Amino acid sequence: MSSNIVYQTDQLVRYFAHNRVAWAQFYKSERAIIERLDLNAYRTILDIGCGCGGLGLALHDRFGVTEYTGVEINSLAAAEGRQMNPRAQILCGDILDLSRNELAERRFDVVFSLSCVDWNVRFEEMLCAAWRHVETGGYLVATFRLVSTEGCADMSRSYQYINYDGVRSGERAAYIVLDARALMERLRRFEPGEIHAFGYWGKPSATAVTPYERLCFAAFSIRKRTEATGAVQLQLQLPAEIHDAMVF
Repeated sequence: MSSNIVYQTDQLVRYFAHNRVAWAQFYKSERAIIERLDLNAYRTILDIGCGCGGLGLALHDRFGVTEYTGVEINSLAAAEGRQMNPRAQILCGDILDLSRNELAERRFDVVFSLSCVDWNVRFEEMLCAAWRHVETGGYLVATFRLVSTEGCADMSRSYQYINYDGVRSGERAAYIVLDARALMERLRRFEPGEIHAFGYWGKPSATAVTPYERLCFAAFSIRKRTEATGAVQLQLQLPAEIHDAMVF
């Protein structure tokens, strides 16, 4: 299997040094999911694909969060994040490597993957690694691109240029689109206690090359159960077509 791409571009630091650093700059779907997590200064956070660590700044301003650890594969963005948020711990590397080393024994109240696991070729392994770092009773918060038909994880057919000037040039990232039903089947195998989601239809990014004309962009919170048994509780605020595909 191909390794995750170690991005070298300066596009990430150029964008994330100024964007997604304040609460209002996050998507409506992300804010709706995060608001219900009861975050405070005592919650521990792991942010996979943190860019320049802007989520840590936003969560501190909004909820008082101080225990923030970020993981970023792009060295320029990670270095800038350490300057922007000196109280944070920002690690540079692939989460799949860090999960076996520096982060091996660590668990967090909330693990975030906002526009990260579905931007990488080793999606399945990254999703499982993120889940392993969730503390009992804690949450995985992740964003996904969904369709009610067959998804696409083939980077030769669905990819995005890392270019925030809207130009289709530069390094490419995987642009993974998921079959909503298949994603729910995958999440259920984690045996969570709760799954909440908020999402809406939108057009693919202007810098994306993908066979889909519209996608459901959705944020999920998946809670690691505290009891050994019990039915998973679902609360899915999603377009009807996606909702019906996920409820079975």
